[in-house]
Amino acid sequence: MTGHDIPADPEIDSILAELLGGLGAKSTVFGAGGYGAKWSAKRLKTETAQEVIEVAPAEQRRILAEWAAGTSGAAGSFDRLDSRDDAVVTLRGVVGSGVGSLNPAYVIIIVDVLTSTIGIAAHAKEGLIKQRTAQKAVAKVRSSLELQRDQR
Repeated sequence: MTGHDIPADPEIDSILAELLGGLGAKSTVFGAGGYGAKWSAKRLKTETAQEVIEVAPAEQRRILAEWAAGTSGAAGSFDRLDSRDDAVVTLRGVVGSGVGSLNPAYVIIIVDVLTSTIGIAAHAKEGLIKQRTAQKAVAKVRSSLELQRDQR
């Protein structure tokens, strides 16, 4: 995975803090817990997990067609970003992960046609009790794409 398509950490941190603040607001009367949840989330460490999977070109075409048709949203909703060329396609979205799929994970999927690889990176906030949210998000996306660790 290349660094040119991955947003800076402050951007990811602010997205995750907003999402966790939204969860806090939903779980309390009149949404009062949203401010505390957002404040706390800003101070939590962001964990990252990534995996690069080699896939056959036919599998890459299938996956891109499923994302374009919107049929591969079992893991979450993703937006396709315009790439500089057709050789690298970047998808970004949020996946529910962790215990009960309640902890949001920011996921970036990079499909690189030239190297026949799909890279999956997940970022998630972790508190005192480690849920391995980022690792579970990568596994969830890989499973929804029906990818095994070694496709070749």
